[in-house]
Amino acid sequence: MIDEQPGVRWRGEGRMTGGDAVWWTGGLDPRRPRPLAVVVTGALGRPERHLPLLKRLVRRGHAVVATSPPTAAHHSGLPLSRLIDRFAPLAVTARTCVIGFDLGGIPALAAASGDERIRVTQVVGTPVARLFDEPELLLSLPTRNLDALVRATGAPRRELLPEALGGFALRAETLYPLPGLVRVAYTADDPLTPPQDLALLKLALARSEFRAFPGRGDGTAPAGRPLRRWLVEGARTGPRRAPR
Repeated sequence: MIDEQPGVRWRGEGRMTGGDAVWWTGGLDPRRPRPLAVVVTGALGRPERHLPLLKRLVRRGHAVVATSPPTAAHHSGLPLSRLIDRFAPLAVTARTCVIGFDLGGIPALAAASGDERIRVTQVVGTPVARLFDEPELLLSLPTRNLDALVRATGAPRRELLPEALGGFALRAETLYPLPGLVRVAYTADDPLTPPQDLALLKLALARSEFRAFPGRGDGTAPAGRPLRRWLVEGARTGPRRAPR
């Protein structure tokens, strides 16, 4: 059972228009609206592992909505923008921050490309293009990752993952128009974030920050308190310049 606290509630799994499943909200109040933070949980690992981050965002003054990772049919940015529309009466959506973990970073970036309400996009361990363009690279991922991707996409078996994930790849033409700040967290040994993807982001994004976190030696994305602190700090979406 997930603990409840004032201003924070467990919603349970509920399908929304566009394929988004909102499973947690906190800090939503139409009388005193706060800047919105949308957290798109990834396909790898249980979503409950993000609860410390969600609660800390609420304590730091954000209205928070957590949603499930994208399915193969709903990986574009449109469902995420519609989700922001839905919560507009309860939060300050003109200052939205979106945080995406692994596959969840893809709709986060796609939405930010066309939605000026998203001032900051933060992605953690997010593949961008190479993994989806090279089937042999995708199928060489650790078995635990492949099985999680099968569950997330609904692919009948591992061998069909390249087909199921083919539409996920982000291209430079999607990233070029992105006006807000993008913050990228990664570990050097995470197979989901190859150097080619990081190079594409650095070249295509107008405003970006990159942070390499120490790896745990098991080829996984960043996790733990240092990452949470970094994400909460980055969620402050007031006007500021950032290094390219």
